[in-house]
Amino acid sequence: MDIESISKKEHVEKERLKEEAEDYYIEKSKELRLKDLTRFKKYFPEPSENMKKDIAFAHKDIDKIATAIVSKKPWAVVSGLNPSGPLHFGHKTIFDELLWLQKHGAEIFIPLTNDESYIVDKTKTLAESRKIAYESVMPSIIAMGFDPEKTHIFVDSDYPDIYNVAMQLSKQLKISKIRSLFGFKDSDNVGSLFYRGAVQVSQILLPQYIEFNGPIITLIPIGIDQHPYILLARDIAKKNDMLPPAELIMKFLPGLLGAGGKMSASIKGSSIFLTDDIKEAKDKIKKAYTGGIMSSKYQKELGGVPEVCSIFLLQKYHFLNQEEAEELNIKCRSGLVLCSECKKCTNVFVENYLKDHKEKFEKAKTEIPKFLLKKRITSILE
Repeated sequence: MDIESISKKEHVEKERLKEEAEDYYIEKSKELRLKDLTRFKKYFPEPSENMKKDIAFAHKDIDKIATAIVSKKPWAVVSGLNPSGPLHFGHKTIFDELLWLQKHGAEIFIPLTNDESYIVDKTKTLAESRKIAYESVMPSIIAMGFDPEKTHIFVDSDYPDIYNVAMQLSKQLKISKIRSLFGFKDSDNVGSLFYRGAVQVSQILLPQYIEFNGPIITLIPIGIDQHPYILLARDIAKKNDMLPPAELIMKFLPGLLGAGGKMSASIKGSSIFLTDDIKEAKDKIKKAYTGGIMSSKYQKELGGVPEVCSIFLLQKYHFLNQEEAEELNIKCRSGLVLCSECKKCTNVFVENYLKDHKEKFEKAKTEIPKFLLKKRITSILE
């Protein structure tokens, strides 16, 4: 097969992958009966960049959040993280959204689920995941610019009140329900059953308790695969005179290796970590999967497929505004910009960010106590 035929075949395959990815989110949203953000973006004066770029793309009950923002009523956001390794740019997508939500009045709760890391074998010991939480994850979060007065971070194993809440709510959780939502097998350990069933629901519903001025309107930004947790939490909230949480669905940032996978710490080479050294990050960018084809001659004729390009998407998610992303998309599709040029730009963006983050990361280590959740939940014990 000649180069022209190979290039055309490669282009067709990448267009197919683009359609497949787009169809996944459309069909999944219909299946889960989620609504798009068209109405919110139309009437809310300043939607987030993630909303403008269709990265945050679907929701349930976000109109309640809009009402709280406009009326200046208290509201909260909960977004947990599994501390099994350093933060990467996939995580940063969610935290960028949290910063925007905080700017509009949200009280932010960030559970660092080191118990989950241990239970599902992402770390060998509970101590290991705890160390990662304090020495790597927490400083990276703080370095992004959160307000310590409105940000409450806790490590599950160091905040035992979360287990009291889980114990209280667990009586209303049936094993049959948990199995139907999460598909547990007989070989799964009991810890994973209790964590996914009770502990994660407790984290989601934490702002509903009187100690945090609850019950209050709460938003959970998540990936579409985490929707079952919200269904479970909404069901339990209704049984306890709490306000069912709203959800904002975010698209995954694909990994650098392509093939439809998301950026993940567990897949070597798929992620750029916020604590990577610059040479390491550039090496990953050099090897990254793109939407281009093997022949630059035919790429200029056929164009690239930016929607499946890990380099374009990294720029779109983190370094370009809506207009800039649309302009780059057009240039790529028309063959005016080739992959080598895009990678050079990405190198500059990433290098500048990593340098800045490194400076803020070191300072953030000293600020951890300001962000730790210390308030006890005593109402359920009285």
